[in-house]
Amino acid sequence: MGVSHCLYHTLSRMTQFTTTRGGGKPIRNAGCLIIGDEILNGKILDTNSYNFARFCFNNLSIPLKRTIVCGDDEQDIINSLNILLKQDKLDLIITSGGLGSTHDDITYKVISDYFQLDYQLDQEVVDRMKSIRGEYLDKLNPEQLNAFYRMATLPAPPQISNPKSNSTTTTIVEKYFIDDKLWFPIVGLNEQVYILPGVPQLFTQLIKDMEPMLKPRVISSDLIRRYVVTKSGETQLAPFLTNLQEKCDKKYGKGILKLGSYPHMNLHINTISIIGQKLNNEDLDWIVQALIENIGGDAKEITQAQEDEYSK
Repeated sequence: MGVSHCLYHTLSRMTQFTTTRGGGKPIRNAGCLIIGDEILNGKILDTNSYNFARFCFNNLSIPLKRTIVCGDDEQDIINSLNILLKQDKLDLIITSGGLGSTHDDITYKVISDYFQLDYQLDQEVVDRMKSIRGEYLDKLNPEQLNAFYRMATLPAPPQISNPKSNSTTTTIVEKYFIDDKLWFPIVGLNEQVYILPGVPQLFTQLIKDMEPMLKPRVISSDLIRRYVVTKSGETQLAPFLTNLQEKCDKKYGKGILKLGSYPHMNLHINTISIIGQKLNNEDLDWIVQALIENIGGDAKEITQAQEDEYSK
């Protein structure tokens, strides 16, 4: 991916929150890249992709098109980025993980190389580290301090232009310091790729904090979802659901309204999910009613909160 020159911005909380519609690239869809061997080997349960999916649906009202889990491996990360950026051409891509102080934390380095950027110690981040974690840093020996500074070594515009590149592409590198209590930024590339930590508490907090920055750029799909629960089994439901989906495709267009069946085996019930794009509750009323009247099993509509409770 050739890069001829770069722009480097640092945005504070106040600056980023003043983004206005039309002032950035539109966001119609999203992708998620979860990076970490610990996910693939079963040591850690990934909740970040789940929370990001809910954020996309509930907060941004855009579809999450793809989630990829890859290891702490350079080629694996590159292949995953190629899928999300070049194959799927997604508008918003969030990465999670690989930003720590150990040898296998390579996300910043690989993404720097991918965009043909420099990978260098960021003095502003170092200064924030010293201000917020000064007492801790004072206790580290030189080798430990260098390891800690891996987390302050970020993608940055190249000091020397790449003579092999014939591209006129500009890569915009931005640092978003969202929380005054955190020393590290969210690093953004081309208003498209945003690099986040893998720690679930931090990841969840940061995507919520990003909402005011992202939302003015969002072209909403106006997603709406309703649920019907039944004691009828999936095999009993299948023929009716198939016919109903075909009717919805003819009425609204293929992919505009999607029906799905989700068994809660321990409760001996099934939930039917009805998801619509650019539709309103009135558009879904007849579908809910058709399900209640035809699928049996004491079918009834339930709320999102009730479905969440069933899913625990």
